[in-house]
Parts: sequence; structure tokens; C-alpha cells
Amino acid sequence: MSVLLLMPKNSWLAPTLVALLMTGCASVSKKEATPPAPNTNAVKTEKPKLTQAAPPTYRVKAGDTLYSISVRFDKDYRELAKINNLDEKFTIYVDQQLRLDTADADTPAPATVPATKPIPSNKPIVATPIKDPTPSTTVAKKPAETVVKNTPSVGTNVQAISKSGSLTWSWPITGQLLKRFSSEGVGSKGIDIAGKRGDIVKASADGVVVYAGEGLVGYGKLIILRHNDEYITAYAHNDRLIASEGQRVKLGQTIAEVGSTGTDRDKLHFEIRYKGKPIDPLTILPN
Repeated sequence: MSVLLLMPKNSWLAPTLVALLMTGCASVSKKEATPPAPNTNAVKTEKPKLTQAAPPTYRVKAGDTLYSISVRFDKDYRELAKINNLDEKFTIYVDQQLRLDTADADTPAPATVPATKPIPSNKPIVATPIKDPTPSTTVAKKPAETVVKNTPSVGTNVQAISKSGSLTWSWPITGQLLKRFSSEGVGSKGIDIAGKRGDIVKASADGVVVYAGEGLVGYGKLIILRHNDEYITAYAHNDRLIASEGQRVKLGQTIAEVGSTGTDRDKLHFEIRYKGKPIDPLTILPN
């Protein structure tokens, strides 16, 4: 379709009108231009999850014990007791501020003295120290991390035991190994073993229950056993806790039942801590 332009009498206006018309056409063309199609082949990348550094201090909450705090922040409970100048019973109080920087363990904090007599909501949370059931002069050394062959299932029986220092170890449950230990990232401080709700969870070594509760986010119903001054084990996501805090348990004794608290399926998350640091359970447990 042709456009008839009526030229004004003033001939000097003609070039100006043409320029304006061309500019308008160019503007319309830009608005009507089709945007490029998105690149559907682009690869999405996610930043790797890194273990969060522990804060310099922690405020004690109801239900906490020194052991549960040490597991939460990957600290040695003995060092926490030292830098916070705790008594021999490791007594801590609700709302008490605990220092977590064990690197400065040579300069203990002033003794914590409650301003007033603790009220019921601030009753001291006591974790009683224990001695090894069978004293030994053998000093347990941190085992080297080794590569373990893939196994379809793992488990324990009366003979399936191993020794590390003065301790004898066995598997807490029998089941498919779902996840292995990794020294990097979050949520990889132990191993995951498949189980069915209600399956029996057994103590992996002689020890004392130093924590039984649901105070640690991501662990569900959790039991922590102290075996000696160096080794602690944690049993997470239980459906029911059978052993109670302060109870002394033997190797293979029932302490809980498998469940899915704090996770998406029935399983046991199992950790071994050596001097406060997570180590690979497969380097300790029998093959």
C-alpha cells in the first residue's frame, strides 16, 4: 500500500518530516523485535555446601548437655569444659554463654557463678564424668581413613566385632549402607544405614548415655554414648529412645528403635567422634 505525502509549501520542511517518519519506523521495529529464545541447554550450577564455622560462643538451651553441644559444633567436650572453667560434673545452665573457640584452650574463662539460685527453668544440666569400665594403659590412636570395598549390606552378630585401643566395637544395626562418610560438606559426618521402623538399635561399644533427646536440628531423636575420654558415638533419627541419660550400657545392648525423625525415610545415621572430630565409622567397625 503506497503512502501519499502532501508536501508543505515550505520546501525546507520536507527533509525534517522524512527524518521524523524514519525515526518512528525504527522505534516500532525495535518494539516489535522478537526476543531471542532462551538457551534450554544451559547447565545450572550450584555452589558446593561447606561446613559452617562454629560461632565464638553458644547460649545453652534447655535439654543441652556438654556432650550434645560438642557434637553440634565438632568440639572435644574436655576442651569445652577447660576453656569455660566448668566443674568436674560439667554442670551448665540454661542461658549460660559458652565459649567455643578451643584453639585458645590455654586461657580458661572465669568460673561461671549464677547471679541467683537457679530457678526450676534454670536447673543445672549435669553430665556426669565416667571412667572406662576396664581401665587400660593403652592409648587409643586415631585410625587412618582407608578406602573400603562396596558391600551390599552391613551388620553385626556376636562374632562381628573389632577392637580399637581398649574398646570392642560392633555394628549398631544390620542393613543396606545408604551413605558413606565424607570429610567435606554438611550432613556427611557419619554413615546412613537402612532399616525398618522398630528395628533394634544396639550400642556399638560399652559406654554411658550422655544425651537422649531431640535438641539437635537434623538428627531427630538422638542418643549419644560416651565410651571413654576419646570416643563418642551418635545414633540419630530414632523412632523411640529406650536408653536414658546416665544409663550405663554394654556392647550390643538395645538403646533405641529405628525411625525417620528428622529425615525422609527409616534409617539410622551413625557417627563416631574421636576427640570431638567425626571420623569414618568404617575404619573402626568390623568389615
